[in-house]
Amino acid sequence: MAPAVLLQDPSVTSDASLSFASKSESPDLGLIPPPMAQQPSSYRQTVIRAGDEVEFFSGELDRHLTDLRGTTEEKRAQVFQLVDSYHAYSRKRADRLRERQPPRLALRENEMDVDDNETGDLAVNFDEEYRKAEEEAQTWDLLRRMLPLEYGQDGTSQLKRHTKPSLQSRNQWWNEFMLSDSLAREQKVVLEWLQSSASQGPPVDDVVSHLQESAERGDILAHGWLHTRTKIKLQKSVNGYQGSLDPRAFGFAESHLSSNTLVTQLDPDAITRQARKLETQDDFFERAIWLGCFEMLRRGYSMVEIREWCSVRTELWRAASLAPLPLANPEDEDQPDFDPRSLVLWRRMCFSTARDGGTSEYDRAVYGLLAGDIASVEKVCETWDDLLFAHYNALLRTRFDSYLVKHGGDEAARVAQQFPAFNAVLHHGDPHSVGKRLVTLLETDLRTSNEATRPFKALQGAIVAHELGRYLTNQGLVLAKHANQRSKSNLIPPVDLQVPDDLTHPKYFNLSDHNSLRVLSHVLIIFTTLNRLSETHIISNVHQEAMDNIIAAYISFLRLANLEEMIPLYCAKLHGQRVYEALSRNLIHILDDGARRVQISIMNRLGISVSEFVKRQPEVFLGDVHDLLQPCEAKGKFKVLEDGPATLKYGRIVKPDFFGDDEAEEFDQEEGHIICSLEWLMLTDDWFVETCTYVIRAYKYFLKRTRLRAARALSQRVPGKEIIRRKTGIQVGGDGDDGSFEWFAEFAASELPEELLALYAGDKEAVTTQVRNIWELECLVKALDSMETLSSLAGLAREDSTNSRELWQHTNKEVRAAKACMQPVLKGWLLETVGPDPDFQALREAYVPETVLALVSSLHFAGATLSRDYLLECMELAAVVAEKASAVTEEFVKSGRMKELVEAFASCSKALAIFASEQKAISRETKKIREHGWLRELWSVKPQ
Repeated sequence: MAPAVLLQDPSVTSDASLSFASKSESPDLGLIPPPMAQQPSSYRQTVIRAGDEVEFFSGELDRHLTDLRGTTEEKRAQVFQLVDSYHAYSRKRADRLRERQPPRLALRENEMDVDDNETGDLAVNFDEEYRKAEEEAQTWDLLRRMLPLEYGQDGTSQLKRHTKPSLQSRNQWWNEFMLSDSLAREQKVVLEWLQSSASQGPPVDDVVSHLQESAERGDILAHGWLHTRTKIKLQKSVNGYQGSLDPRAFGFAESHLSSNTLVTQLDPDAITRQARKLETQDDFFERAIWLGCFEMLRRGYSMVEIREWCSVRTELWRAASLAPLPLANPEDEDQPDFDPRSLVLWRRMCFSTARDGGTSEYDRAVYGLLAGDIASVEKVCETWDDLLFAHYNALLRTRFDSYLVKHGGDEAARVAQQFPAFNAVLHHGDPHSVGKRLVTLLETDLRTSNEATRPFKALQGAIVAHELGRYLTNQGLVLAKHANQRSKSNLIPPVDLQVPDDLTHPKYFNLSDHNSLRVLSHVLIIFTTLNRLSETHIISNVHQEAMDNIIAAYISFLRLANLEEMIPLYCAKLHGQRVYEALSRNLIHILDDGARRVQISIMNRLGISVSEFVKRQPEVFLGDVHDLLQPCEAKGKFKVLEDGPATLKYGRIVKPDFFGDDEAEEFDQEEGHIICSLEWLMLTDDWFVETCTYVIRAYKYFLKRTRLRAARALSQRVPGKEIIRRKTGIQVGGDGDDGSFEWFAEFAASELPEELLALYAGDKEAVTTQVRNIWELECLVKALDSMETLSSLAGLAREDSTNSRELWQHTNKEVRAAKACMQPVLKGWLLETVGPDPDFQALREAYVPETVLALVSSLHFAGATLSRDYLLECMELAAVVAEKASAVTEEFVKSGRMKELVEAFASCSKALAIFASEQKAISRETKKIREHGWLRELWSVKPQ
């Protein structure tokens, strides 16, 4: 078994939010309980084991279906080989579980310890595990038998057609019949499957053991009716009789035999001929033998095996009367010079015995099987398989009988008219839909309704009824219904298809049954592959969409089980754009670039378009949040300044940690998905236009919602200069953050590659404008980040005036970064666009006034603590803002905050004047002052 992994409880379905800070936690996409989706803080972990079968099935799927080559027939053969491998594995797995069956399960009820509860629970759990493993093996066995019939390889080529001589063996008649009747071939296959399934049950001796024990004969299996023989011998000894007793003889009524109405002779027909009974113990013995015979026919035993079993009990005459058809044993004993009349007559004699003769329900059921009767057999049937076997046995024997009557000459026809027989074909009506009607009947029959509605049995019924496509469609609808029970699931979305009324029925698997999802997924993959290879089997898009929910659910399980390397294999089996959507949603949690590249290599091997995947991924997650419809919530609400007047030393106080608490979660799951999708997009060299477009959309979405932490993460993890480097090959900017401002100028001055210009119809200005927008958005975020850091440093300075040199060095670094990044904000920020964009104008109104005021406050603090030059720069900023047709001034006027701006500049000028007077003696002219032509003396206030 594979090691246990920690994951979310997948027992019900819905989407939920998870912290995206941890690499080990996979966000759920439709496989966690609805309450968890509503209360993400109550996230739970549980242990689930992905067994070896998960790896085996994926390995075989990859080996057989990843690269189908050859003719259509050769491709089908590969699919059938895959089914065979699944059957062989599941059969061995079920056999191993049966061999490990706890001794507790073999005990009879009266032998169990009353206080053995713990052992009992273990036994029940093991029994359930074994039952599911056995049902899986039976399902693959049925598929490997039925699929070749439905898709053109039914095995008739192995049967040789003979030119009919005057005399033929029984097997020759049988083979000719099989070649001539396709429905008979299908019924034979179903019967063989039912016989094979029954053979996996307890040994026949164990089945009859309860009757054998009631026969009170210990380990003696032979010598017939022991107790009745003893009674007869006693009677003859007491009365001195010689020869056979005659119940009509004078004085016999006075004997003690008459009180029990026992038979007086021991031949097989004595019971019915004399209308008398056996001793009770022998009656149990008789029933045990007939039950054994029924079980052997039910399991498809060969004549050799039947004869051996009967021989041990000295009842060979019973073996001679069974004459089974060559169903599961085509190489069984043949009958040369076969006369069809004999089998036609024998079937009718068996029918008469089944209906009007016999001594118990078991011998009547045996003759009912031989006669192709239903009523007599149904009386001993206990399971879904038993009843289906009774009907299919009757149908096949009826069809063979009709064939013999038709081709066996006048004598065979005369026999058929002379004696009655049950016609199962006529009883069931339309032979082409009999399977469907039988399966429906078994679902409503009180004896089998519970079993028939177990998921695996319902799946088997769908295969028998040729309703596999419908069943898989409904199964997909059930999964969608569960997944969207509380909230919409992105992984398993609702399907635009009429939902049948019975979809709440327990005959469908649920999302918590991962092992069954594995089986269903591979059945679906095989089903759709064979349909794709067939020109006559076509699945509509909407039905395929519903079916794909099965694979999507299994893919989610693989993700939760940390089996990410298997995910692309199963995503490749989806259809249309869902391939890329499933990949996006189930690989988004991978944060390591090395692991991402491993996934890309797997996709390349599987033939999945990596280029299409990375392009589709951002669209998926931006679409989830409806970013294009998101209003600008930041407008009128984005505030980073404390209320109150400016102070002389610090100006207006900038709020500390306005990006968010460092102790809190980094950002929402949806935001993390968007950023990760853009990181995936950066792993390829193409899609430059799309990359720029998605990055701008991401910035706009984050800023419209004032999600500054997410915007900062985007600027750090998908920086604009890396987009240029990776997607265009133009090397811009430095290796560190120092190049964050200059890189755009380098790009604008560069000669652009022809292939890049071709993406914009040769319009270099359009290229430059789109890159400019990324640069401008990135600069705003970096400027705000630096100002947040400055606000924290200012807080430290206010608390302790004796701060270290490192603090002031850090302050100087951050104020320089803020100034540099604010340059595009002060000069036409987001005014140049490729096309009209109302979101840009909304962001200008939301961010420009508050950010400029925060910059003034930051310069005020730096000027008061580091150098008066920063106060002079603040005055220079006032001149910039006051320029004619200033876009910054326009935003302040529009927002009604010009008074705040004027007051901020006035506070800076006042501080400059006072500090200039106090520090005149120690002031010195700097290079910057000389370059700008500033004069500090202008701000020196002389005392009067």
